[in-house]
Amino acid sequence: MVPRAFLQTTLCALFVVPLVAVVAPAGAAPPPQPLCDACGESFEERVEDRGVAVDGEFVIYPIEVDRSTAEVRVGKNGTATWTVRNHLDDSEGTEQLRSNASYRTRIADGAMGDAELLDATVSQPNVLTLRYRESGFAEQSVRGTLRSGEFTSTYGYRNLHGLGADRLVVVAPDGHRIGRTVSDATVSDDGSRMTLTDLDEQGIVTFVPRDAALGGLWSLLAVGSLAGPSIAVNAVGFLVPSVALFAVIVAVSPSVFAALGRRWGDASEHRRRWDVGLVRRVRNAPGDSLAAVGGLTVVALVGLEMVGPVGPSLLPMLGVGITYVALGVAVSRGIVRKWTSYRSAVVIGALGGLVAAASTVAAAAVTGRLTPWLLSNLLVLVPIFALLPAGYAAGRGRRRLAVATATAGIVLGLLPAVPVTGSAVPILLALNATAVGLSAAVVGAPLLVLGAVLGSGRRDGEQEIVEDQVAES
Repeated sequence: MVPRAFLQTTLCALFVVPLVAVVAPAGAAPPPQPLCDACGESFEERVEDRGVAVDGEFVIYPIEVDRSTAEVRVGKNGTATWTVRNHLDDSEGTEQLRSNASYRTRIADGAMGDAELLDATVSQPNVLTLRYRESGFAEQSVRGTLRSGEFTSTYGYRNLHGLGADRLVVVAPDGHRIGRTVSDATVSDDGSRMTLTDLDEQGIVTFVPRDAALGGLWSLLAVGSLAGPSIAVNAVGFLVPSVALFAVIVAVSPSVFAALGRRWGDASEHRRRWDVGLVRRVRNAPGDSLAAVGGLTVVALVGLEMVGPVGPSLLPMLGVGITYVALGVAVSRGIVRKWTSYRSAVVIGALGGLVAAASTVAAAAVTGRLTPWLLSNLLVLVPIFALLPAGYAAGRGRRRLAVATATAGIVLGLLPAVPVTGSAVPILLALNATAVGLSAAVVGAPLLVLGAVLGSGRRDGEQEIVEDQVAES
């Protein structure tokens, strides 16, 4: 028998060790640092930390940066040349930077970390121009592709926070174009320049040969070879909770359906009363029930829209509601009469996901809310509509196939959303994935029930006809 003291110690360790793993790195982390440390407020703070000797006294001349821009030209060897332009206010500090070259150099040197200062000048009207050379900004990868981890905390500044500049332009090397970008970036028509005005989400940037036909593949391989271990760790933390949740839900569904079937077949009048009303309607008319759920969803979202704009995270629900109505009507009207195979359920589930995605995009375009973020989040529709063939397999008694189908759906839907770079707080990553998985399971529950009922061979109204025949006899 295991000693009680050992069990208590083990349980305490299970709670304390993860807590220490989360808190300790946060306590040891350096202060937040913007990508362009010689820009904007960061440069203002550097000026305040340094001064100039006047008559034996150390005097500080603060400045204000009204606007800051930066241009980064990347060479074929991965070395980058930074050109930073800080637009200064009309103050005594600005005059000191203009007139005192040694003071200006002392302020500028080291402002960009390990980057080498090339020159620092002040021109009219009060524009401080700083030029730096940074070796190792990018590195060579597969097929002439260059990759840069400067836009991440994992491979750039350890505690990268923000852009620093009001606008930052990255120019690709000669003969190259921008490949993979961070989500906040815009790319010029010719692909030679990437412009950022913010850095909310980090990512690895790639530069591919301009004539490369498979530039997207080379970018993917370049990122994967650099961030493979980080992606693997994040994939485990991000996918395991959702996969486990989906697997449990689908695994227990056959037992739930079997219990409902036994209850329905009970001859006891007392037990039979429990299977009337809403439960009976759902089990015997799954098409009408699905259409009703979809209609209520659409009406609810329209009502919310009348009160205030619906957030982009809820727009996919509109597409789901519309698809539920269409699919429910098709089932109840006999358009979908024979669900004779698992493959047909997969095809109909895939078509339903496409209809939901198209409806969401159309609604977003009409209301002016179509964004790259919304398009990338449409992948959550995959695990939702995967529950239709999963339910069908469960209704046929093929529990392993049902679990495998749901698992494939949640993996395909969430795998592209796995963070490429390291997660600062892994427990938050797992909680977020669990919330996404739970939401998909709740939204897709009507499809799971529909698939199970149709998989068991029951169609709309079939049970009522059987009961009427039994009553007449």
